Amino acid sequence: MSALSPRPASATHLMLRVVSTQCTGNPLYAGEQDQDPSPATDCATASPQREQVRAAEFQAFSH
Repeated sequence: MSALSPRPASATHLMLRVVSTQCTGNPLYAGEQDQDPSPATDCATASPQREQVRAAEFQAFSH
């Protein structure tokens, strides 16, 4: 992997739209995940991370 030196650029608008997260958009994480009723394991309702998103890459383009 080579290091890149980004060129300065102007932008008037940038948008990062999140449609779903691993927690809210993945059916494998929906509902209780084990047979133990004491801890809640439903990702969308019980996880404190349910509304956090991490973006690995963000690109901006100009014409």
